[in-house]
Amino acid sequence: MKKIEKLSAAAFPAAVRRGVVLVDFFAQWHGPCHKQGDVLNALADHDRFPEEVKVTKIDIDEAPVIAAKFEVDIVPTLVVFKDGEEVGRIVGMSDEEQVMNLLK
Repeated sequence: MKKIEKLSAAAFPAAVRRGVVLVDFFAQWHGPCHKQGDVLNALADHDRFPEEVKVTKIDIDEAPVIAAKFEVDIVPTLVVFKDGEEVGRIVGMSDEEQVMNLLK
């Protein structure tokens, strides 16, 4: 099972600096965020999920400065970073196909 790493605000910059990183911006209190987490957990374990993609999550209530920097106003929001630069985003709940398309 591929582990989804929960990032702190301090760890965020280093985590997205290199490679391809999918970040799930979420809020602990928000029901759809839990459903999005279930989708990501299932997808991360799937054979067709790209092995090179690191999957992480960050709680916007614990890291409001990071959320503001990346203009995350709605959760869940998925953002893909490649070598520190944002290359894709989905705002709101997404299914497995939408996530896979985001990673292409």
